[in-house]
Amino acid sequence: MSERNPYIRRQDRLWWAKKPYRGYSLRELSGVGVALYAFILLAGLRALSQGPEAYGGFMRWLSGPAAMILHLTLLVVMVLHAVTWFRTLPKTMPRMVVGGRLIAQRHLTALALALAILCSAALVIGALL
Repeated sequence: MSERNPYIRRQDRLWWAKKPYRGYSLRELSGVGVALYAFILLAGLRALSQGPEAYGGFMRWLSGPAAMILHLTLLVVMVLHAVTWFRTLPKTMPRMVVGGRLIAQRHLTALALALAILCSAALVIGALL
């Protein structure tokens, strides 16, 4: 008997950066930014639990220029993540029919984004009061 030699198709190393996969790759990579922001929030909670001096040091680090650039970058990443998340929403749920008319996917995405923005604004306003 001869030994099997299966055909293995060559895969380009940068397949994830090419046209059909680029958006998916960016969306998945944005999850790293979400995790990094969660880590920063947990570090703030840890500093808060360690007392006023540790929390003051954390707040001084947050007010530095490097932290500001990091937070602006993470804001862009979080917005990208949220928008792509809500774009997949209508594709994963059953079709919605209201009054005998099918609701378009773009309307569901816009509604979900508007609700997310409204809830985020309510949280920010509530925290400032």
